[in-house]
Amino acid sequence: MLKLPVHKLIHDVPTRWNTTYDMLERYLEQQASIYSALMDKDVKKNVRDIAVLTDSEEKLAEDLTKILKPLKNVTTIMSTETSPSVSMIIPLQKMILKSMTPSEEDSSTIKEAKAAITKNLEDRYRDPDLQDYLHRSTTLDPRFKSLPYLEEDSVKKIYSVVTREIMEIEEQVRPREAQVASSSSTGEPEASEKSSPPQKKSAMAELFGELFTAEKATTKSLFQITEEEVMSYRLTGCIPADENPLAWWRNNEHNASLKANETHFRRHTERLIVNNQVPPLSYF
Repeated sequence: MLKLPVHKLIHDVPTRWNTTYDMLERYLEQQASIYSALMDKDVKKNVRDIAVLTDSEEKLAEDLTKILKPLKNVTTIMSTETSPSVSMIIPLQKMILKSMTPSEEDSSTIKEAKAAITKNLEDRYRDPDLQDYLHRSTTLDPRFKSLPYLEEDSVKKIYSVVTREIMEIEEQVRPREAQVASSSSTGEPEASEKSSPPQKKSAMAELFGELFTAEKATTKSLFQITEEEVMSYRLTGCIPADENPLAWWRNNEHNASLKANETHFRRHTERLIVNNQVPPLSYF
């Protein structure tokens, strides 16, 4: 008759945030059926002093579900991710903190709840070295690389650190690649290759060559190349939040401008992936 979903009520478990939210949400969903059952004549005959929530208490329950909803979403995301990574920690933390911004319509109880959650989260990840590592990890995640929660100067500083780290990798890799290339060479070139005659110019080259000279390629330093590659990666738009960053890097291996970043990302990947056995609530 009430056309409500057939759901059982849920009990709160003090050690888990989710069950507090689930209990309140289920109560609000089944509120009409609960009231109808309590007002049944047979129930009223056998039970004295039936207690129901007042209007103000119901309003409080509705407000609490709103502020607990982001926490529910975070734990759901971390529980369902096949490869949860530390690159998600700061974005998730910032998202929760933003949702806890006080509002003029908040009651005193809601303000206290928001303040308690905010204080709890702000006290986490305060170590400067840990923060730097988390920010670099987030930078290498193509979903969150824009770092919108930081000032532009801070973003530039983080990308500068990433650039230096990529240079260190390239400086170690390039000599090894050159050594392999030299060892695989076939030796001295053929005599015909040494004394090959100069290539004859075409009619177009003879006609316009002196006036429109081709610009010679300039040799760029390793720092310039790396800086350009990192900038190219940064300026590329972020991918949707529900895409897999590891799959994105695999699919972009052919992109020369992202090659060094891809190598750097893989270097961090071993530390990026969080053990799936860790309870999601432990992250926060």
